[in-house]
Amino acid sequence: MEISRSLAWCSWIFILCVIDVSSEEGSKAHKLWFHPSATKEIQSCLSEDLEQEFQGSCRFFAAVIDAGSTGTRLHLFEFSHDIEQEHSPFKLEKETFKEELRKSKLDCKPGLSSFAQTPELAAESVRELLSTAKQVIPTNLWVHTPITLKATAGLRLLPENQADAILSQAQLEVASSGLLLEDDESVGMLSGIDEGVFGWFTLNYLLGRLSNGFESGLSTAAALDLGGGSTQVTFLPDNLAAALELYTHSYLGNGLVAARIGVAQLSSQSNDESHSLFTSCFPRKFQINDWDYAGNVWVVSATQEASFEACLSSTIHYVESVSKVVPIPQLADNDVFVFSYFYDRGLQAGLVQGDSEQSGGFAKVVDYKQAAQKACSIPAEEIGPEHWKPWQCLDLTYIYTLLHFGYGLPDQKSIHLTKKLKEKSKRISLKSVNNNLKSETQKNIRVSPSQQKHMNTTSNHSGGYIQQLMHYISDAATHVLVYLKLAS
Repeated sequence: MEISRSLAWCSWIFILCVIDVSSEEGSKAHKLWFHPSATKEIQSCLSEDLEQEFQGSCRFFAAVIDAGSTGTRLHLFEFSHDIEQEHSPFKLEKETFKEELRKSKLDCKPGLSSFAQTPELAAESVRELLSTAKQVIPTNLWVHTPITLKATAGLRLLPENQADAILSQAQLEVASSGLLLEDDESVGMLSGIDEGVFGWFTLNYLLGRLSNGFESGLSTAAALDLGGGSTQVTFLPDNLAAALELYTHSYLGNGLVAARIGVAQLSSQSNDESHSLFTSCFPRKFQINDWDYAGNVWVVSATQEASFEACLSSTIHYVESVSKVVPIPQLADNDVFVFSYFYDRGLQAGLVQGDSEQSGGFAKVVDYKQAAQKACSIPAEEIGPEHWKPWQCLDLTYIYTLLHFGYGLPDQKSIHLTKKLKEKSKRISLKSVNNNLKSETQKNIRVSPSQQKHMNTTSNHSGGYIQQLMHYISDAATHVLVYLKLAS
């Protein structure tokens, strides 16, 4: 999925919850239960390797390789722990971000799925990121640095044997890196449901709607994510009982890039065997001879009837009849935040202004339609060299179709396009970094039971669980890792 620099600690708070999740793509209500188990306090370092004597602090690192459908990225997090302070928390010091660069501005960044036919090359793709991590981490801390690699929709779209072959090669590379690979599950696939739930929690935490939103009456926001291979919609329904339930649905194959193929395959002229695609969303007489996606190289050509109207008709058919995206009437009454490709294509179309903070702004659903009409009117000879320019008509039309005809948002519904909130990227971190870091730090740190903090699990207030938890930890986000044992 498209991503810029991110800070993952906000998502980690969500890991404090027990979530009943399914590995299947689809919708499910998630109940979050909090256990009144004792907290753990970081006392001191057991290993001298983890101590910086000149600063009187311990240092820890945790690495995540995010293998999205259109690119592979490294997130390396550095933490400190003051050994002189009795009840010292972990403090996130900084993040190192590294992304595989595309060969030229004409190319899309390759995801691991692009190595479906040559899985051995997946290892090379990961090797560069591992090298970056090892340049940052002191050599004596390599063995104490847990690492996880999680792939998303790009690999979920591949046949199982191809996905397994890619992950196997990636795991061999990670295992030989000298960093700490906890177990076989540290390299694998992240479900679409996890993506949706983690994204919702991160968004609402950064918006401050979990720590005090329930008291102030400010409702949580709906999170709409659009990646390359899948799209997720997650929100908190208002018809809640005692337990907090989230609605999330992940549509595999409805990511922006996957939808390009899906829409083009509707044309009677398209031929999967010859890898020939035809679309009414290209300028007339326009053709791409070598579009590489999911391990295949496609020839994509415009149909004779290419136009916005024809493009809209094909995307509506794909969303409503092929993908069967279900309208969600409650979304119209929610604050809606959209990110990833929703933001990127909106920015490129001028729906929001670009700035260094990438905070985005508000736009109406119909603005995507108007931008699509403009993009679809550009003649072939005026298409720019950027890799996304030929697809702009299809991408914007598809986004409008997904929002309006798929999810059922009214044309005049105002939505917030965002990349960063409070200078933090709205990008979902992977939950395994928490599990691995927790396991490793427990080996190297003395822990002792602290005074229990009980949660009232019988509250009739729908936000009771979240409210009590967030009151306990939200005032200082850097204290999150102190309370890793707060919930089962």
